[in-house]
Amino acid sequence: MRNEIIEKAQELGQMIAKCEESTRVKETGDKMNADEAAVELLQSYNDNRRIASDKLRNAENPSKEEIEEFKAYAESEFERIAKNPLIADYIEASRELDNLVQQVNAVLSYFIKGARDGESNCSGDCSSCSSCH
Repeated sequence: MRNEIIEKAQELGQMIAKCEESTRVKETGDKMNADEAAVELLQSYNDNRRIASDKLRNAENPSKEEIEEFKAYAESEFERIAKNPLIADYIEASRELDNLVQQVNAVLSYFIKGARDGESNCSGDCSSCSSCH
């Protein structure tokens, strides 16, 4: 039975890799990585976050204000790069794929563990379920 479960998991992984959401992530990622301006924005974003993160990490006991300042800075940097249409498309495509994977995990969890907290009648068909969306 264990081998059959692993085979089904592999089959599911292959299906997800071929689905529309995965294809969109790859396509939008390729377009984003081929665009010099988008790549420069991403590099700058990663460098600035790393510097700010290192600064916070090196603080002996960062205050709540310092932590909040870092969070606000990271959010503003993310909003800045997300204004680039290619990066925005990639972010949206990634979110859609993440949502699909979360739905799959929720269905698996339901059938392994039974009803989720406060949920009693999952049909396994997520199209009518509002808790995963």
